[in-house]
Amino acid sequence: MSSNYFSTPCPIKRKVSISSLHLVVQSCDAALSGLVESVNVEDYPTSDFSILRTDFLSLLSIIYAATTKVALSLKPSEPHHKASLVPLRDLANNVAALVHSIRLMRLQEGSTIMAEYEKVAKSVIISVKGLAEALLQADPKAYLVRTGEIHELIDFARKAGGLSQNNFEAVRRLWLQEHDSLVDGYEEIQEICKKDSEDGNEDGEDALEDGWEEFGISSDKKLSPVEFERAEKVQAIVKLVILLHKRISRDTLSADGVKNDNSTLDKLSSLSNRLLTASDDLISSMYPYHDLANIKTCLISFWDIIKKLRVTILTSHDETLEGQLKDMSLSSGDKSKKWFSTCFDQIDITAAKIMDSLQQKTRTDS
Repeated sequence: MSSNYFSTPCPIKRKVSISSLHLVVQSCDAALSGLVESVNVEDYPTSDFSILRTDFLSLLSIIYAATTKVALSLKPSEPHHKASLVPLRDLANNVAALVHSIRLMRLQEGSTIMAEYEKVAKSVIISVKGLAEALLQADPKAYLVRTGEIHELIDFARKAGGLSQNNFEAVRRLWLQEHDSLVDGYEEIQEICKKDSEDGNEDGEDALEDGWEEFGISSDKKLSPVEFERAEKVQAIVKLVILLHKRISRDTLSADGVKNDNSTLDKLSSLSNRLLTASDDLISSMYPYHDLANIKTCLISFWDIIKKLRVTILTSHDETLEGQLKDMSLSSGDKSKKWFSTCFDQIDITAAKIMDSLQQKTRTDS
């Protein structure tokens, strides 16, 4: 610790300041534990989510201001311990208040938006703890980094469009992000499916310098005719999934019946994330040389998620059709359901062809 902390003319204030820093660290540890603890719903009153969101942002603003004051008053080269006491108390109290705010929100909203808010709260608390620890160590670089982290995190949360205002918005936001990632995956499988002749003009030096060997993928490996055919089928199925994913965003995630159904929204959010992971794994399995057992595992996982998505989507559309039946306006909803059924059928057909080719190859090898 810097000698500045011990040479201050106010040793009592210095000791209180250091004790307050330790209290901030302890409060952050307790807050981080509290974020993952289950609570008794009956112990918490219900409040409107919009009010809870406003309170959450207000707490972040208090932490932001307290962080600035602490960073200025406890500058390692010239600490002013007395001036740090009130903002240190604000930090200790309000990291705990953040957790209480999160617990109240959990009673009102779905898990997708709560993951968004919990991530912000956890990141802020970790950075506040890091700031207190850096000041205890009188680290002039670390305390500035931590101060900047806290400000950046809170600035993002407070800006327009920073944090979602409801679970529907949170799911839509994630859905659009994951759609972009699915498109990136499609571009990757397109590259894999390029014919050998397109890559045959690379000289040896270029092949060595492309860096793929570091990841265990040699650029001079080419797909065999059988592997190429299999990769094309995977390319086709990924394209269908992208069309499906986009249509769900347009139709299902715009239906009034789904907007307020947190159970369906959270299920769709989870399935979208799992679909992206499974799609990436299946695409990665297409690099030469093909490991049939790995491809089969990836395909089974991918197909299982598609089946779960089919049930969720078609069930939600059945409920939408029931509402339209009451209004005698079946045309748009009925067409949408037919489109989804056809798309799922095509994915199933393509997946079955890939699986059959893997099983035939296995039987041939045996």
